[in-house]
Amino acid sequence: MGYTDFIFILWKKEQRVFSKNLAVLKKQADKNAVHDLRVAVKKLRAALELYLLISEKPLQEDPLKETEQLFSILGKQRDIEICLEIIEASEKETGKKYAALKYYFRTVLSVAYQWTKKAVLQYKKKELEETAILLESETQVIEQEELKHKIAGIINARFADSRNYYKKPHKLRQNLKEIYYWIKMIPESLFFGVEYEKELHDVLDDFGNWQNLTVFEIKLKHFRKDYLPKTFPEYDSTKMLEAAVKEKKENLLRLALNQTSSLLKKALATEKEKPREN
Repeated sequence: MGYTDFIFILWKKEQRVFSKNLAVLKKQADKNAVHDLRVAVKKLRAALELYLLISEKPLQEDPLKETEQLFSILGKQRDIEICLEIIEASEKETGKKYAALKYYFRTVLSVAYQWTKKAVLQYKKKELEETAILLESETQVIEQEELKHKIAGIINARFADSRNYYKKPHKLRQNLKEIYYWIKMIPESLFFGVEYEKELHDVLDDFGNWQNLTVFEIKLKHFRKDYLPKTFPEYDSTKMLEAAVKEKKENLLRLALNQTSSLLKKALATEKEKPREN
Protein backbone atom coordinates (compact mmCIF):
# COMPACT_ATOMS: atom_id res chain seq x y z
CA MET A 1 0.00 0.00 0.00
CA GLY A 2 3.00 2.31 0.23
CA TYR A 3 2.35 5.64 1.92
CA THR A 4 -1.45 5.29 1.83
CA ASP A 5 -1.68 2.59 4.47
CA PHE A 6 -3.14 4.93 7.10
CA ILE A 7 -5.66 6.28 4.58
CA PHE A 8 -6.62 2.75 3.55
CA ILE A 9 -7.09 1.70 7.19
CA LEU A 10 -9.33 4.71 7.80
CA TRP A 11 -11.23 3.99 4.59
CA LYS A 12 -12.00 0.40 5.57
CA LYS A 13 -13.07 1.48 9.06
CA GLU A 14 -15.51 4.08 7.77
CA GLN A 15 -16.67 1.73 5.03
CA ARG A 16 -17.73 -0.71 7.76
CA VAL A 17 -19.54 2.10 9.62
CA PHE A 18 -21.27 3.06 6.37
CA SER A 19 -22.35 -0.53 5.61
CA LYS A 20 -23.60 -1.13 9.14
CA ASN A 21 -25.85 1.92 9.09
CA LEU A 22 -26.97 1.29 5.53
CA ALA A 23 -28.17 -2.16 6.65
CA VAL A 24 -30.12 -0.57 9.52
CA LEU A 25 -31.82 1.90 7.18
CA LYS A 26 -32.83 -0.87 4.79
CA LYS A 27 -34.88 -2.36 7.62
CA GLN A 28 -36.29 0.73 9.36
CA ALA A 29 -36.16 4.50 9.74
CA ASP A 30 -33.46 5.47 12.22
CA LYS A 31 -32.21 9.02 12.72
CA ASN A 32 -28.98 7.90 14.42
CA ALA A 33 -28.18 5.64 11.48
CA VAL A 34 -28.78 8.53 9.06
CA HIS A 35 -26.45 10.75 11.07
CA ASP A 36 -23.72 8.12 11.41
CA LEU A 37 -23.86 7.14 7.75
CA ARG A 38 -23.54 10.77 6.65
CA VAL A 39 -20.58 11.35 9.00
CA ALA A 40 -18.92 8.24 7.54
CA VAL A 41 -19.36 9.69 4.03
CA LYS A 42 -17.73 12.96 5.14
CA LYS A 43 -14.74 11.04 6.49
CA LEU A 44 -14.50 8.89 3.35
CA ARG A 45 -14.64 12.04 1.24
CA ALA A 46 -11.85 13.64 3.30
CA ALA A 47 -9.71 10.47 3.10
CA LEU A 48 -10.02 10.32 -0.68
CA GLU A 49 -9.21 14.03 -1.02
CA LEU A 50 -6.07 13.64 1.09
CA TYR A 51 -4.95 10.67 -1.00
CA LEU A 52 -5.44 12.62 -4.23
CA LEU A 53 -3.52 15.62 -2.89
CA ILE A 54 -0.61 13.46 -1.70
CA SER A 55 -0.46 11.33 -4.85
CA GLU A 56 -1.18 14.27 -7.18
CA LYS A 57 -3.20 11.88 -9.32
CA PRO A 58 -6.06 13.41 -11.31
CA LEU A 59 -9.43 11.67 -11.53
CA GLN A 60 -11.44 11.59 -14.72
CA GLU A 61 -14.76 11.38 -12.86
CA ASP A 62 -16.18 11.52 -9.36
CA PRO A 63 -15.56 8.08 -7.78
CA LEU A 64 -18.17 8.77 -5.08
CA LYS A 65 -20.95 10.09 -7.31
CA GLU A 66 -23.66 7.65 -6.17
CA THR A 67 -22.55 7.85 -2.55
CA GLU A 68 -22.80 11.64 -2.67
CA GLN A 69 -26.31 11.34 -4.12
CA LEU A 70 -27.30 9.08 -1.22
CA PHE A 71 -25.69 11.54 1.21
CA SER A 72 -27.79 14.36 -0.23
CA ILE A 73 -31.08 12.44 -0.08
CA LEU A 74 -30.49 11.37 3.53
CA GLY A 75 -29.68 14.97 4.30
CA LYS A 76 -33.33 15.85 3.62
CA GLN A 77 -34.44 13.60 6.46
CA ARG A 78 -31.64 14.82 8.71
CA ASP A 79 -32.60 18.47 8.18
CA ILE A 80 -36.22 17.84 9.19
CA GLU A 81 -35.18 15.90 12.29
CA ILE A 82 -32.90 18.75 13.34
CA CYS A 83 -35.76 21.22 12.86
CA LEU A 84 -37.94 19.17 15.20
CA GLU A 85 -35.13 19.08 17.77
CA ILE A 86 -34.80 22.87 17.60
CA ILE A 87 -38.56 23.33 18.06
CA GLU A 88 -38.63 21.03 21.09
CA ALA A 89 -35.62 22.80 22.62
CA SER A 90 -37.32 26.16 22.09
CA GLU A 91 -40.52 24.90 23.73
CA LYS A 92 -38.58 23.81 26.81
CA GLU A 93 -36.65 27.08 26.93
CA THR A 94 -39.61 29.47 26.47
CA GLY A 95 -42.62 27.45 27.62
CA LYS A 96 -44.38 28.22 24.32
CA LYS A 97 -45.96 25.48 22.22
CA TYR A 98 -45.74 25.10 18.45
CA ALA A 99 -48.22 22.31 17.78
CA ALA A 100 -49.02 23.28 14.17
CA LEU A 101 -45.34 23.69 13.34
CA LYS A 102 -44.43 20.29 14.78
CA TYR A 103 -47.32 18.66 12.96
CA TYR A 104 -46.08 20.16 9.67
CA PHE A 105 -42.53 18.89 10.14
CA ARG A 106 -43.67 15.45 11.28
CA THR A 107 -45.83 15.20 8.17
CA VAL A 108 -42.97 16.02 5.80
CA LEU A 109 -40.68 13.74 7.82
CA SER A 110 -42.91 10.79 6.96
CA VAL A 111 -42.31 11.57 3.28
CA ALA A 112 -38.57 11.92 3.86
CA TYR A 113 -38.57 8.45 5.44
CA GLN A 114 -39.93 7.07 2.17
CA TRP A 115 -37.25 8.86 0.16
CA THR A 116 -34.54 7.50 2.46
CA LYS A 117 -35.86 3.95 2.20
CA LYS A 118 -36.01 4.15 -1.59
CA ALA A 119 -32.48 5.59 -1.82
CA VAL A 120 -30.82 3.03 0.47
CA LEU A 121 -32.51 0.13 -1.34
CA GLN A 122 -31.30 1.39 -4.71
CA TYR A 123 -27.76 2.17 -3.57
CA LYS A 124 -24.91 -0.14 -4.61
CA LYS A 125 -21.66 -0.16 -2.62
CA LYS A 126 -19.54 -0.89 -5.68
CA GLU A 127 -17.76 2.47 -5.80
CA LEU A 128 -16.62 2.22 -2.16
CA GLU A 129 -15.07 -1.18 -2.90
CA GLU A 130 -13.41 0.14 -6.05
CA THR A 131 -11.86 3.06 -4.17
CA ALA A 132 -10.63 0.69 -1.44
CA ILE A 133 -8.89 -1.36 -4.14
CA LEU A 134 -7.33 1.82 -5.53
CA LEU A 135 -5.92 2.75 -2.11
CA GLU A 136 -4.74 -0.78 -1.34
CA SER A 137 -2.95 -1.12 -4.67
CA GLU A 138 -0.93 2.10 -4.29
CA THR A 139 2.76 1.21 -4.69
CA GLN A 140 4.43 4.62 -4.83
CA VAL A 141 7.01 5.01 -2.05
CA ILE A 142 7.57 8.32 -0.25
CA GLU A 143 10.10 8.66 2.55
CA GLN A 144 8.57 9.49 5.93
CA GLU A 145 10.13 12.96 6.25
CA GLU A 146 9.12 13.87 2.72
CA LEU A 147 5.57 12.65 3.38
CA LYS A 148 5.54 14.54 6.67
CA HIS A 149 6.43 17.79 4.90
CA LYS A 150 3.96 17.11 2.12
CA ILE A 151 1.07 16.57 4.55
CA ALA A 152 2.02 19.70 6.49
CA GLY A 153 2.01 21.65 3.22
CA ILE A 154 -1.41 20.31 2.27
CA ILE A 155 -2.92 21.24 5.63
CA ASN A 156 -1.27 24.66 5.61
CA ALA A 157 -2.51 25.33 2.07
CA ARG A 158 -6.06 24.47 3.13
CA PHE A 159 -5.77 26.75 6.16
CA ALA A 160 -4.53 29.55 3.89
CA ASP A 161 -7.32 28.91 1.38
CA SER A 162 -9.88 29.19 4.18
CA ARG A 163 -9.08 32.90 4.54
CA ASN A 164 -10.92 33.46 1.23
CA TYR A 165 -14.26 32.27 2.58
CA TYR A 166 -15.23 34.53 5.47
CA LYS A 167 -18.14 35.73 3.32
CA LYS A 168 -18.98 32.14 2.32
CA PRO A 169 -19.34 30.42 5.72
CA HIS A 170 -20.70 27.18 4.25
CA LYS A 171 -17.51 26.74 2.21
CA LEU A 172 -15.39 27.87 5.16
CA ARG A 173 -17.03 25.24 7.35
CA GLN A 174 -16.37 22.55 4.73
CA ASN A 175 -12.69 23.50 4.55
CA LEU A 176 -12.24 23.40 8.33
CA LYS A 177 -14.18 20.13 8.62
CA GLU A 178 -11.88 18.51 6.06
CA ILE A 179 -8.77 19.71 7.91
CA TYR A 180 -10.25 18.35 11.15
CA TYR A 181 -10.81 14.90 9.64
CA TRP A 182 -7.30 14.91 8.17
CA ILE A 183 -5.73 15.71 11.52
CA LYS A 184 -7.77 12.96 13.16
CA MET A 185 -6.65 10.32 10.64
CA ILE A 186 -2.96 11.21 10.25
CA PRO A 187 -0.59 9.16 12.46
CA GLU A 188 1.45 11.02 15.11
CA SER A 189 4.64 10.02 13.29
CA LEU A 190 3.58 12.24 10.37
CA PHE A 191 2.82 15.32 12.47
CA PHE A 192 5.13 18.24 13.12
CA GLY A 193 3.85 18.41 16.68
CA VAL A 194 1.43 21.30 16.14
CA GLU A 195 -2.20 20.26 16.51
CA TYR A 196 -5.40 22.25 16.22
CA GLU A 197 -7.87 19.47 16.94
CA LYS A 198 -9.55 21.12 19.93
CA GLU A 199 -9.72 24.57 18.34
CA LEU A 200 -11.19 23.06 15.17
CA HIS A 201 -13.68 20.99 17.16
CA ASP A 202 -14.91 24.05 19.05
CA VAL A 203 -15.30 26.29 16.00
CA LEU A 204 -16.95 23.49 14.03
CA ASP A 205 -19.47 23.04 16.83
CA ASP A 206 -20.49 26.68 16.46
CA PHE A 207 -20.57 26.45 12.67
CA GLY A 208 -22.66 23.28 12.96
CA ASN A 209 -25.21 24.96 15.22
CA TRP A 210 -25.25 27.97 12.90
CA GLN A 211 -25.88 25.68 9.93
CA ASN A 212 -28.74 23.93 11.72
CA LEU A 213 -30.40 27.24 12.58
CA THR A 214 -29.91 28.48 9.02
CA VAL A 215 -31.75 25.47 7.62
CA PHE A 216 -34.47 25.79 10.26
CA GLU A 217 -34.95 29.51 9.58
CA ILE A 218 -35.46 28.86 5.85
CA LYS A 219 -37.99 26.09 6.45
CA LEU A 220 -39.73 28.03 9.21
CA LYS A 221 -40.19 31.06 6.97
CA HIS A 222 -41.50 28.81 4.19
CA PHE A 223 -44.07 27.29 6.58
CA ARG A 224 -45.22 30.67 7.90
CA LYS A 225 -45.52 32.41 4.52
CA ASP A 226 -46.90 29.57 2.41
CA TYR A 227 -49.10 27.59 4.78
CA LEU A 228 -49.94 29.39 8.02
CA PRO A 229 -52.96 31.76 7.84
CA LYS A 230 -52.20 35.25 9.19
CA THR A 231 -55.40 35.25 11.23
CA PHE A 232 -54.26 32.26 13.31
CA PRO A 233 -52.58 33.03 16.67
CA GLU A 234 -49.74 30.69 15.71
CA TYR A 235 -48.71 33.14 12.97
CA ASP A 236 -47.39 35.78 15.38
CA SER A 237 -45.71 33.27 17.68
CA THR A 238 -44.05 31.61 14.68
CA LYS A 239 -42.83 34.99 13.45
CA MET A 240 -41.37 35.71 16.90
CA LEU A 241 -39.63 32.32 16.86
CA GLU A 242 -38.25 33.19 13.43
CA ALA A 243 -36.78 36.45 14.77
CA ALA A 244 -35.23 34.68 17.78
CA VAL A 245 -33.67 32.04 15.52
CA LYS A 246 -32.25 34.71 13.23
CA GLU A 247 -30.65 36.56 16.14
CA LYS A 248 -29.16 33.40 17.62
CA LYS A 249 -27.91 32.31 14.20
CA GLU A 250 -26.18 35.64 13.57
CA ASN A 251 -24.53 35.59 17.01
CA LEU A 252 -23.23 32.07 16.41
CA LEU A 253 -21.83 33.05 13.03
CA ARG A 254 -19.99 36.06 14.49
CA LEU A 255 -18.52 33.85 17.21
CA ALA A 256 -17.49 31.16 14.73
CA LEU A 257 -15.86 33.67 12.37
CA ASN A 258 -13.94 35.31 15.23
CA GLN A 259 -12.73 31.90 16.43
CA THR A 260 -11.77 30.99 12.87
CA SER A 261 -9.80 34.21 12.44
CA SER A 262 -7.79 33.49 15.60
CA LEU A 263 -7.25 29.86 14.56
CA LEU A 264 -6.02 30.75 11.07
CA LYS A 265 -3.66 33.41 12.39
CA LYS A 266 -2.19 30.91 14.83
CA ALA A 267 -1.91 28.11 12.26
CA LEU A 268 -0.33 30.24 9.53
CA ALA A 269 2.00 32.04 11.95
CA THR A 270 3.19 28.66 13.24
CA GLU A 271 3.88 27.54 9.70
CA LYS A 272 6.06 30.61 9.06
CA GLU A 273 8.04 29.91 12.22
CA LYS A 274 8.92 26.32 11.28
CA PRO A 275 12.59 25.82 10.43
CA ARG A 276 13.25 25.14 6.78
CA GLU A 277 15.47 22.27 5.71
CA ASN A 278 18.23 22.86 3.17
